Amino acid sequence: MILAKVLLGGEARWTIVEGDSLFAIDGDVYGEFTGGRRLGALTEAKLLAPADPVTIICCGLNYYDTLEQLQIEAPKEPALFYKPCSALVNPGDDTCTIPAISDDPRYEAEMCAVIKRRAWKVTEEHALDYVLGYTCGNDMTLWDLYQKDGRLTRAKGYYHSAPLGPVLVTDINPNGLHIQGRVNGEIIQDGNTSNQIFSTARIISHVSQFVPLEPGDVVFTGTPKGGHHPVKVGDVIEVEIDGIGVLKNTVAAA
Repeated sequence: MILAKVLLGGEARWTIVEGDSLFAIDGDVYGEFTGGRRLGALTEAKLLAPADPVTIICCGLNYYDTLEQLQIEAPKEPALFYKPCSALVNPGDDTCTIPAISDDPRYEAEMCAVIKRRAWKVTEEHALDYVLGYTCGNDMTLWDLYQKDGRLTRAKGYYHSAPLGPVLVTDINPNGLHIQGRVNGEIIQDGNTSNQIFSTARIISHVSQFVPLEPGDVVFTGTPKGGHHPVKVGDVIEVEIDGIGVLKNTVAAA
């Protein structure tokens, strides 16, 4: 099933996508629901980031080929950091809105999971039962601030640093998806989630041992080799994942 959060007729709402049509959701997208009446064409709506997070948590250094690129050892546990909810960017919107305090923005193509029900101290075996669906994400980073600060708070937690979308797909296996990152049409990243050190299930289970994940929360699962690629104002960034689609945003100045 393909789910989309859209702005249609001045109202933000969750919908089911079938072909070029949008259908109403009868019930709760984070609970029990069925498909309702046709609302209109997908082209008539504006796509919104497909999540309603209280928490956005991200896993860094999670691909073996990235570790080879950086020439560092694999972490023994998921390396985590947070982004605020104000980091979210809708598909198609200007992204990064690079603040004047930085002149070295970089992008990272990622697969993301959106949580459908409260996940608190869940096992790895059952962790994916708590996922509503999967989407594309872009973990923007202000690299010069990371080097200056020696931590990730400003570098990754700034306003409009987390484009997400275009849709949420509920019935795919997150463990073997082809993921590609492009800048102005040039392929920069070409990887597969099978190269991850920690699976989506492992990350969710690990996080849930110290903080509950709530319905609508977002889990970024890391970026394959070629991430941390510099971008500039005006660049068009695309993240494509097989079975999900293409997240496309333009870098803008704050």
